Parts: sequence; C-alpha cells; structure tokens
Amino acid sequence: MNTIAITKSTIIQELSRIPDNRLNNVKNYLDTLLTDLYTSPPKNQSLKGIWKDAGFEKMFDLEEKLHQVRQELQHMILQRER
Repeated sequence: MNTIAITKSTIIQELSRIPDNRLNNVKNYLDTLLTDLYTSPPKNQSLKGIWKDAGFEKMFDLEEKLHQVRQELQHMILQRER
C-alpha cells in the first residue's frame, strides 16, 4: 500500500473515534479545505460599454482620426525596415 492510501485509511479510522457532537466541526473544516482547493472559475463578463465616457465621443470625425493614426504607424514601420 502506498503512503497516500495508508494516510487516507488512517484518517477514516480516526473519524470513527470522533464524538458525534464534534462531527460538524470536522465537516466544516473539510468544506473549508475543499473550497480553497476547488474555487469556481470566474464567469465571463460583458465588455459592452467599456469605452463609454472615455473621451472618444468628443471626437467629431473618429474614422478620419483612426485613418490618420494608421497611416502614421504604417509610415513609421516602413521607415524602420529600411
């Protein structure tokens, strides 16, 4: 028998010796251990509205600004490759 199996067997034997009025304490402790080990993964959250009130609504021609920035980046990248 490996050590893990022996440890589990010993724990089960020791549980039978615990008085009935203390079993809830053991159960609470085990629940705490299991909760710490098996936390549920975070749920997906919507990113809708993440950019609201970030200042983009103040730009009158957002598409033109984006086009300009892309052109500048393209020019910078092309200059770097030479």
